[in-house]
Amino acid sequence: MAGLPTGTVTFLFTDIEGSTKLVQELGDGFRALLEDHNRLLRAAFSNGVEVRMEGDAFFMAFASARDGVEAAIAGQRALAGHSWPDDLPLRVRMGLHTGVGTLGGADYVGVDVHRAARISAAGHGGQILISEATRAAVSDDSGPATRRLGTHRFKDLEAPIEIHQVLADGLATDFPPIRSMETPAHNLPTESSGFVGRSREIGELLDLLETATMVTLTGPGGVGKTRLALDVARRALHRFADGVYFVTLESLTEPALVPGAIAEQIGLKPEAGIEPTDALAARLSNRSTLLVLDNLEQ
Repeated sequence: MAGLPTGTVTFLFTDIEGSTKLVQELGDGFRALLEDHNRLLRAAFSNGVEVRMEGDAFFMAFASARDGVEAAIAGQRALAGHSWPDDLPLRVRMGLHTGVGTLGGADYVGVDVHRAARISAAGHGGQILISEATRAAVSDDSGPATRRLGTHRFKDLEAPIEIHQVLADGLATDFPPIRSMETPAHNLPTESSGFVGRSREIGELLDLLETATMVTLTGPGGVGKTRLALDVARRALHRFADGVYFVTLESLTEPALVPGAIAEQIGLKPEAGIEPTDALAARLSNRSTLLVLDNLEQ
């Protein structure tokens, strides 16, 4: 597409929150609502380039981060000030990220586009979320006020992103927590020093964890099985939303004690009349959890 900016680009994604419900409530009237939505946002986004629109979602590109953020603010204000049919609230979420604008045919390619899309999807209707990269680009005295929402992980993105909410007159400020993959609970010991080598084994184990329900490390004592397992567990932490737990079984002598040791590490308290095995099955069923069982062989 001609005119798409390259180099450092700020990507903006938007979509209507609850659009499926609105379609069902308005029926044929949704078309008129969508036309007003499109007209208002295109006017607000005039400093950018429309990459594409799918359904009720805009994908815009801006050569300037300031232009992108100001466009988002103008868009939210225009939507908030419009009289919608039957006083139905139209809430649009918006997310921006500043990164590398690499063209692939008539569109952008690269992980920065996906970062912007994930940021937008994490927000709520009426909210503007921006990455730290975008905030830093508009952080001078004349830039918009922002509220730091913390560092978050998102699906399919290895590196976490620091997220900020844009604050401006005429915009709502209070929203529920954003939708992201928070760092799950874990009890992994702190790494005392950097882990050097074993890159091939680490990669193979991470691949196995994508599909296998159990992975076993075997080898002579002292070769570093535990340290390797812990390193892989740290790298895979974001994959297991319900926690990663290290359970050492070195001091146990009876197999019957293993379920209780696991239950203790995941914070499962004993209950009268319930066997630890049954309690574990109930707790872990349908959850995304990684257990690192050390010295299981005995």
